[in-house]
Amino acid sequence: MAGHQRDLRLEQTWRHHCRRQQASGQTARAYCRQHDLAETAFHYWRRTIAERDREVQRATAAPTFVPVTVVGPSAADSPIDIRLAGGHRVRVRAGCDRELLAAVLGLLGSRPC
Repeated sequence: MAGHQRDLRLEQTWRHHCRRQQASGQTARAYCRQHDLAETAFHYWRRTIAERDREVQRATAAPTFVPVTVVGPSAADSPIDIRLAGGHRVRVRAGCDRELLAAVLGLLGSRPC
């Protein structure tokens, strides 16, 4: 669906059907037959919705922090260099906005630049 605008009403309709099918205990085939839905469309939308939900989770996940060892003299105004697994480095100074730092680390940790 790259390049196409999302039809949110259509997505909501299929989300509704996916939830109802799961709650019903019926197989996808039986549910689709009962509700006059194309089984291939049902499977497409179930997969697409799951992928979209995973993307949202990845984009909003909090960064994972690891233990830190401070090396060398520490002073209140000395910056801290953070090296991320992907090779990125972030330099942080005292008084840094914690929410902004968490957002930046989350972006750098979730996808390559």
